[in-house]
Amino acid sequence: MLNWLFGTKQNKSKADTLPPYEESRGIAAKGTVTKRRWLASRKGLQPEILYYFATDKNDSVRQTVAANETTPLQADKILSQDSSDSVRLELARKISRLLPGINIARADKVSQMVLEIINVLAKDKTARVRSIVSEEIKTLTNVPRELVEELAWDAESIVSMPVLEYSPLLSDRHLLEIIRSGIAGGALSAIARRNELSDTLSNAVAEENVEPATIHLLKNATASINAETYEIIASAAQNSSDVLENLIERDDLTLSTIRRVASFVGNAVLSRIIERHKNKPDITEEAFRDIREQIGDRIKKGGADNVAIPGEEARQRAEKLYTDDGLDETVIIRAIDQGERMFVIHSLALLTGFGWENIRDVLNSKTGKTIVALIWKAGLSAKASVQVQSGFSDIPKPDLIMPDEGGGYTFSEEDMEWYLDFFS
Repeated sequence: MLNWLFGTKQNKSKADTLPPYEESRGIAAKGTVTKRRWLASRKGLQPEILYYFATDKNDSVRQTVAANETTPLQADKILSQDSSDSVRLELARKISRLLPGINIARADKVSQMVLEIINVLAKDKTARVRSIVSEEIKTLTNVPRELVEELAWDAESIVSMPVLEYSPLLSDRHLLEIIRSGIAGGALSAIARRNELSDTLSNAVAEENVEPATIHLLKNATASINAETYEIIASAAQNSSDVLENLIERDDLTLSTIRRVASFVGNAVLSRIIERHKNKPDITEEAFRDIREQIGDRIKKGGADNVAIPGEEARQRAEKLYTDDGLDETVIIRAIDQGERMFVIHSLALLTGFGWENIRDVLNSKTGKTIVALIWKAGLSAKASVQVQSGFSDIPKPDLIMPDEGGGYTFSEEDMEWYLDFFS
């Protein structure tokens, strides 16, 4: 394993054809960027030359050597603090792939160095770098628990979400602390999707009353949801057709929950519930008959026999404006000021081509960078992105992503597409 440390981990039979040593030294010292980049990509290149390339003045050369699997770990350690984001991103992808083979219980030099590098990358100033580490270690059990916990607490949802959803190293106690700290919607949804989610955590998710997270909880067939939690969710369902739709698809509703839902829905919805639960031994035909009578009494007193779909009128209005080329930035900003949330969501869905549910999840995530990327995708200005962050998503002023000095977006198009790909 020490061969790996010193840069000779590559099997010689798989090494690339290399120029003579003296020629390689000449290219490294005085070659063009194209030649240096080509040489830095060669598998089996002498460790000292790869080490030299780790401090090359050209970013693309350092990025190439960061991606080279035969680069010595000493050089990787230097690259982990490189000034270029692209270099550190490439290194994070490569080093993270080494983690499954690491044994943290064995104090060998290679394991120690790989973990040192990963710890540096997990604290990187760029969220994309940290998110790569989180994505790669999310299911591993052979990494330090402290590393996973640090990523789970990350303020950026794209960093915390992978480990929050998958890591077996996060205890219920720790996850409960994170939920109660007031995490963003995307991170809360990640916890809601965890396999075999306990009663305690399901209840904590529901109590936050964040619609996308509640929906993800209901869609999680492995989540354990008790009667108390269902009572919380039923209250949310009274004001959200999305929550209601997912609630009535659950196979484990209690009779008390069904009675609660029947207090505000009509016979059509109740019929769907009965069909799903009619063979359950603890819910009798007599109970369903009694519930139907309650609905009938409510309707006779003037109660509706159906549930209005929230946002339907807003969707239709947005579609008409879009068809008439009248759905512009001024209209959307006015809707934000007037609190027309569903109109804003449907409008952005039309302008971006994304599903309105995705738009809702992004806006509720309180992840400033992704929201900015969404507004950019909609063809609106960077100034409008500030309005959406503050007026719609209630992001605190110190955390707002502001335009650059020229009033434009501060991120590259590549970065914005990356943020959107993560959430889509």
